[in-house]
Amino acid sequence: MKNNFLDDLIQAVTRVVTPNVPLLREVLVIGGMPKPTQNLRYLSYNRHTTMDGGRACDFSAVAVVNNRRARQWQLSGYPKKLSRWVFSTRWTRNPLDLYLNNIRCDPSVVAVLAGADSQYSLLGILTMTDLHGTGLANRREQYICPVVAVPGIDADALKTLQAFEAANQIKKSGIIGLQFYRKTGQMAGV
Repeated sequence: MKNNFLDDLIQAVTRVVTPNVPLLREVLVIGGMPKPTQNLRYLSYNRHTTMDGGRACDFSAVAVVNNRRARQWQLSGYPKKLSRWVFSTRWTRNPLDLYLNNIRCDPSVVAVLAGADSQYSLLGILTMTDLHGTGLANRREQYICPVVAVPGIDADALKTLQAFEAANQIKKSGIIGLQFYRKTGQMAGV
């Protein structure tokens, strides 16, 4: 495996969060890149926490996507409708499943992946927790959002990815032991 793939993926993540470079590099080396016939490769558990202006930001790299197979991976028609129902914020409690499905159902994001110069993209999950709220009346707010890191894309493609990330942000709230998820953004084409 060439190191330039790793450097490109790590550099693409820095547009959203400053990663722990040695940890992320190690996770990418151990996990490896998807084979030519694989759509994606899941990465081992990793989490890096940073503090940013009264917020704790937890970043986890979760999967490497094979950009060359993005068109074959895309959902459309009846499978898309069924997956939208199954992987809805009403039922799904795993953000990874929700984000992977939303990528597969969004033709504009799939077009960015398929049109990228790089062979691979990195999907991560960023969890931001407000550290100022405490108690029942003043609960801590927690936001979970996807990070789609595609190396070497132009400004229009970057805007598409940023719109996707903003549309798929989830606010996690609830009482201790009973968590509720509420999507704060609006998905195009839902």
